[in-house]
Amino acid sequence: MVENGKEALGSMGNDAPLTAMATQPRLMHEYFRQLFAQVTNPPIDPSLETYVGPKVPQNLLPSPILTIEEMNAMKNLKHAYPAWPSVTIDITFLKEEGLPGYQLALQRVCSEAEQAIEDGMKVIILSDRATGPTRVPLSALMACGGVHHHLVLQKMRAKVALMVETRKAREVHHLCVLIGYGTDTVCPWLMMETIRKIGRENLIKSSMTVDELTTHYRHSIDHGILKVMSKMGISTLQSYKGAQILGRHSEVVEQCFIGTASRVQGATFDLLALDAFKLHERGWPMRETILPPGMPESGEYHWQDRGEAHINDSAGIANLQDAVREKNQTAYNAYALNANEQTKSIHLHGLLDFRY
Repeated sequence: MVENGKEALGSMGNDAPLTAMATQPRLMHEYFRQLFAQVTNPPIDPSLETYVGPKVPQNLLPSPILTIEEMNAMKNLKHAYPAWPSVTIDITFLKEEGLPGYQLALQRVCSEAEQAIEDGMKVIILSDRATGPTRVPLSALMACGGVHHHLVLQKMRAKVALMVETRKAREVHHLCVLIGYGTDTVCPWLMMETIRKIGRENLIKSSMTVDELTTHYRHSIDHGILKVMSKMGISTLQSYKGAQILGRHSEVVEQCFIGTASRVQGATFDLLALDAFKLHERGWPMRETILPPGMPESGEYHWQDRGEAHINDSAGIANLQDAVREKNQTAYNAYALNANEQTKSIHLHGLLDFRY
């Protein structure tokens, strides 16, 4: 994405577990699946321009994805335009508060957003910049969805622009879900910082500047969002709302994602908080550990030893190759048995059985 300005594509489908059935902690965005328009006539010509602010006046931005510099400008907008005061709300909480602190922090963020509007703020920025060894971040998606629906219920949403500054969004799907659940713009600041590091340390074989790498990344995200909107039969960003949830408990849906279909019950606030702590532990472990150089690989996209399960794992592929090349029925039986067993831990239909 950074080097070529294009979204990464895969050709083998997704054979990893549904998020609710995963063994590794995953981001909350992964619980969501896109709706899909079977027929769109005439062809959709989508637009990414987004309006920011209360009903009037508004600012028109060419893209919902902001760089760090652009987000800083929005934070200080009142100095150039006094009628546009902004406030940044911290969406982290103290680690010592434990699992109950997760839901308490969400309630605090919603209350602070409501109070900010009463104080005359026109821009609300939800930020996890304060994340550190002693502070655990809320899911930016849960904070955004919770605040958006809270303000809608209070009949205050149209009075303010809602922005998100998060470390957790990096892929097209992550940003699509954030926009779909109420944010006007997103600054994926950790991704932007990573691009700076790539440019400064020449981590890819390219002579492009940091600004060019950033432009490529934003172009790939913009193109990906447009593609998703077109698949759903949507032409403007303001109309982009709607998704389905797999594996999220109704208590979470009713507070943060009102009106979204959740076909299967699953993760409660406590389980989502536990995932947040597990992810935090990876960044700031309580005990010093010796790790190999580089980022750990969870096996989410392709099979890795001690990573997520995949239907097409190394043992299954080896048996399949042996069965085809050598016409080995025993190898095929082993492949079929392995695939059926893997399905039980990956897909919902693997949990079904026939009653004879």
